[in-house]
Amino acid sequence: MHPPDTEALEAAAWASFLQRLGEHLGAQWPLMQERLGDRLPAFIELCAQQALQRGFQRAASMARIANLWFVWGPAFNERPGFEWAAALLAQPPEQEWLVVHQLVQRSLLELKKLQDLGQARIEPAALTGADQRLIDTFGRLGRQGELTPREPPPVPLKACDLEAVELRLLEPAVTEHYVYAAGNWTRAPITAPAPMRVDITNPAPRLVAVLAHPPGAKPRAMVQLRSRSHAVCNTDVHPALGFGGTHGRWRWLGHETRAASWPVHTLAQPGAPAGPGSAIAEETSPDIYKLDLDVCGLRDEGAALGSVGTQLWAWPATQWLLTLERQAAESQPVVVGREPAQRNATRVSVECDGQPRDAATLRRRFEQGLDTATASALQALLATLGAVEGLAPASLEARLALLTGRAAFTWGWALGPAGMNARAFMRMLGALEMQAIQADLHAETELTLAGGRARVRLHCTGSTALALQLRREAAEPPLAPTLLPAKAAFKLPFSAEVTPLATDTGTLLQLAAPCSGALVGEAGIRPRLSGGSGWEWYASLRLEPAALPLRVLDPVLGARLLTHPLWDAKPLFDWSVG
Repeated sequence: MHPPDTEALEAAAWASFLQRLGEHLGAQWPLMQERLGDRLPAFIELCAQQALQRGFQRAASMARIANLWFVWGPAFNERPGFEWAAALLAQPPEQEWLVVHQLVQRSLLELKKLQDLGQARIEPAALTGADQRLIDTFGRLGRQGELTPREPPPVPLKACDLEAVELRLLEPAVTEHYVYAAGNWTRAPITAPAPMRVDITNPAPRLVAVLAHPPGAKPRAMVQLRSRSHAVCNTDVHPALGFGGTHGRWRWLGHETRAASWPVHTLAQPGAPAGPGSAIAEETSPDIYKLDLDVCGLRDEGAALGSVGTQLWAWPATQWLLTLERQAAESQPVVVGREPAQRNATRVSVECDGQPRDAATLRRRFEQGLDTATASALQALLATLGAVEGLAPASLEARLALLTGRAAFTWGWALGPAGMNARAFMRMLGALEMQAIQADLHAETELTLAGGRARVRLHCTGSTALALQLRREAAEPPLAPTLLPAKAAFKLPFSAEVTPLATDTGTLLQLAAPCSGALVGEAGIRPRLSGGSGWEWYASLRLEPAALPLRVLDPVLGARLLTHPLWDAKPLFDWSVG
């Protein structure tokens, strides 16, 4: 709602416009003024109201329609023989200037026909002159409610429109991606996207997608726009092609827009936190450009295409391949305070567009990160056993490894079946033939409790497979549901053997039921938790509470049951590449 003073000013401006329009048209067509007499203001008011009801709001549009009422008579579009006017006025109101232009052009043709038949009471040249004078007089006014704009709307007069526009990827930044076939990863050609056409039946898309490299990297993506004009008002002005973005703004005018080409780059990509290949399927942001091809959007007849505008989104073109192979160490004694000897148990290879990248950092995250954490977990288990009341120092023979076997991932932005006419999507293929965990733990100690002694052996053995094929080669389903299965949760229970040993009291310790306790955790890949997009390798391991259910056989007191706690719930490690 306008403030009262603004409303009053606009009402006064509207009344002034109608008065000036009546005076102008009265002087323009003196015979009509003579016929209308005192009814002239009402005639102008009626014409303006009908124009408003049809969605016409520009003062110049209403003035030109009123001018046609003087030529053809009031509400001429409702009379037989003027079906062409009714059809034009039925077009969407947002195209009002085009509709008025075509009403005038068709009126000139109809007057010419009458002139050729000797029936014209108004010469076509008279309408042309009157229409031009109206535009000169009222063209700088705005629309109803905003009749005095700071920047008057343009008033194009000559036909100026596009017939068709074609946008194509002249030189692609990537021509190959990785595929998995017969157990091998190879590079295969990518089909170039088809050119994208814009015309009356194919409107411009909301965005145009391309794959590109950051500035300075090669090969460059080259985009070409070709246009064909329906009519041009002035080749020094239209068509006007603009391409703006992080580079600034480039412009082409007139005949230059028939075929213009330019390079496109994406944003500089930050390095992965743990070296190349450590962030899997990272959905990095595109660089966004604005593309516009401006014309007046006027045709003497038929629907106009008008100016074409869209955004061009440039996603990173790089295609990655990560292969990983890990072997588990043999079973070995765990000695307090002594770390196992490091060995090259991990092989990592990272490629980007066929070129190898340094994978040393990623390899160290596994060998000095995950494997060291695993060794520390065994030390923690041994220390935990040493702290249990009644247990003698334990010996531990162990083989424990997480994320062993082979895995490979390839990922990179790709264009779908719609080519440039849809967002790029993160293409990803994965093959995992791994064990989330392999455990073979054997601890031995002695328990002294309630006057009895026993040899206690604890065992934890088993493995959990992490084997699956992952494939995403279209925008649907989303990436997350595709990758979420690439992990495995596990629970490896402990078992116990209790062998009674002779004592002076004759008391015996026996296992009354299976012991509780387990190694639990999960391993695989998950969304990065350290910030940013992409997925990271991770593994977690912890101990569930454990206890020994025992039967104590006392020669004097008889048999009784008791539960001897071994350890409470205990986290061992939570490792990730990120």
